[in-house]
Amino acid sequence: MNKIIIFIAILLMATSELFAQDKRYEEWYLTTKDSVEIFVKEIKGGKDTVIVIHGGFGANHDYMLDAIKGLENKFHFILYDQRGSLMSPAPKEKLTFQKNVNDVFELVTELKLKKVSLLCHSMGSLTGMEFIKQHPDLVSHVVLCGAIIPKSDSSGSVFSERVTKQLDFLTKQRKEVNELKQPYKDRRPLLTQKEKTEYWRINFAAANIYQIKKWNVLKGGRSYFKTEPAVMTETVHWDYDYRAVLHNNGKVTVIQGQYDFLDFNGEIYKSQILDFKNIAYITLPNAGHNSWVDQPILFKNRLSAALSK
Repeated sequence: MNKIIIFIAILLMATSELFAQDKRYEEWYLTTKDSVEIFVKEIKGGKDTVIVIHGGFGANHDYMLDAIKGLENKFHFILYDQRGSLMSPAPKEKLTFQKNVNDVFELVTELKLKKVSLLCHSMGSLTGMEFIKQHPDLVSHVVLCGAIIPKSDSSGSVFSERVTKQLDFLTKQRKEVNELKQPYKDRRPLLTQKEKTEYWRINFAAANIYQIKKWNVLKGGRSYFKTEPAVMTETVHWDYDYRAVLHNNGKVTVIQGQYDFLDFNGEIYKSQILDFKNIAYITLPNAGHNSWVDQPILFKNRLSAALSK
């Protein structure tokens, strides 16, 4: 009888935990002023709210779940698909950079937040920096990872010849990458559909992570990435300088992989912020553009400290 009672008690505890976990996760839609439906995923952990702005333009929120892994109980995370992305479709005429920035404001307004922290990745860092510029009083902590440089005079200074060479090194010149791809090349006419996808993902991973053995851990790409939102790059004012607004915020942390294809060793980024001491810069060794895949524990600790300082 005692064993039965214990079993029932354990079962009830497990069930209550399951229900509690379900209540922590919510998915809903934000209908913007121009009638675009933005998909939102809410993870209710701690009291401090962090809006996660994914990259792209055209990626979706899903791959950023790994970036916040282990911190779900500490912060209240808001993830969403940007307009035009997988779960937030929008017509071409509604895909502009400013409308993308406006969506963050509408999300903050809908959540009735007086202050919000931001976690931004890749092109999402550009959206985040513009939001800080336009609404500095709404922003608390800021973490930029895989970040676009904070000062530019043209798109060519962001996506430079140096970036092309760094991508070429990561995807074509590394011995470990070529060794991993060679068996697929040898069997190319006979590859199954699954193997073709694996070969694609190795190439995708080579650009975004440094430790290529983790290629099958990297999320995103293929149908998760929509090319249409790339049109938003045409409406970005590429002659910009966000350094002062980041410096004035006082709680900005940049977390970059050592081999981020945008800026190996952070050479350009660090040179740009020499006179802006309030912008903290952290390099994660042996890590790439999606540095949390390469260095999950180190990234988690750095992210937690940055959002708490």
